[in-house]
Amino acid sequence: MPMIQPPTVSKQLQDEIHKAELMHDFIIATMPDKFVGDTDQKLLVAAIYSLTLEHHGAILHLFKSGRFDGSAFALVRPLIDGAYRAHWIYSCAKPDIVARIKNGENVYPGLNNMATEIEKKIDADGMFASIAPYINALHGYTHGGLEQLGRRFDATGTAVKPNYDDGEKLEAVKATTAHLTVLAIAWCQIVSTDPPDKEPLSKKISDHYVAEYPMPPKA
Repeated sequence: MPMIQPPTVSKQLQDEIHKAELMHDFIIATMPDKFVGDTDQKLLVAAIYSLTLEHHGAILHLFKSGRFDGSAFALVRPLIDGAYRAHWIYSCAKPDIVARIKNGENVYPGLNNMATEIEKKIDADGMFASIAPYINALHGYTHGGLEQLGRRFDATGTAVKPNYDDGEKLEAVKATTAHLTVLAIAWCQIVSTDPPDKEPLSKKISDHYVAEYPMPPKA
């Protein structure tokens, strides 16, 4: 029986994954070693941050293998959803809602509503609201919608073979790395006793991200 060889991972995608891995590792090395879980908010955000970090590492690993693109895409929404939930819990959720979340109730208002509420509390220059046009596609990738099923055939449509565009993979790597970084910055500020604008670890992560991912010049 012939061996099915995994598709070649392009040099551009390899480089982007490596860049994201370095950012991932930098975040881990920079994060506070300990935190005081003195509120339900902190406990929930800590747990979500930990899961988000793991999702990011898994996405990079799956794309890097060249064999599990669909599974990598399936994790993009859980990562972004988790990051939004963490920001929303700490910035927007009232104490009774936090208590209900801790008790296992699903009282999150949905990505769109969380994005709107977070934007009102955090000066994020529209970053959270920008997810709105992509929510349905992200849902499809996670839950086996046409976004996934339409990419399970080769270009001729005659062979069952994963067929994901490099540009989509590059965007997924960049977007998940950005959301992880923003959550890591927030986490450093949450656990610190310093004012947010004076907290040194969050600034270190932010400065490193900006250096590695400079904003394109405005037209």
